[in-house]
Amino acid sequence: MLLIIRIALLLMLAALVLLVTAKISVGLKVFSLAALITQVGLTLLLAAFALLWVMGVLDFLKRFVKQCVAYFSPQQRQQRKVLFMQYKKAQIDQLFYFKSLQINYFSQVKRNRLLNANNRRHIRQLSKTIDKELFLLKRQLSANEFKQLQQENSRYRNRHDSLGLLALQQKITMLR
Repeated sequence: MLLIIRIALLLMLAALVLLVTAKISVGLKVFSLAALITQVGLTLLLAAFALLWVMGVLDFLKRFVKQCVAYFSPQQRQQRKVLFMQYKKAQIDQLFYFKSLQINYFSQVKRNRLLNANNRRHIRQLSKTIDKELFLLKRQLSANEFKQLQQENSRYRNRHDSLGLLALQQKITMLR
């Protein structure tokens, strides 16, 4: 390759020398010799550039074929398979992680929903129990006291205040 570049440079140098000689012969008014020298100089210059261009194309093709052979070699195919499998595994791991997050989120939402429903049911049951106890004590309590205890029961039930309902139940139990 280096030898071809040297040959092309020598052809260019020879062409430049011939073109300078043609310029001098025009100055000396030898036009027929100047035309002939100019044609030879231009041909040498064109040959030098064509040689460089052909060598560039051949070098490109050689490198292209070498890269194609390397790309389709068994080692490269195996390496691409390994990289593909690693990518797929990473993708599946990421999918598993996000699916587990989603499952955990929805199970937590369901757990909270069930817990709230259970709390409401217990509060209703506790409120009903308090109502029964109040009606059992109705004769022992004054009308205002009975009404006040019923209002407290209703207020605590509407607020979903289980601690207030428990305190009210203990208060009623103490009144017995």
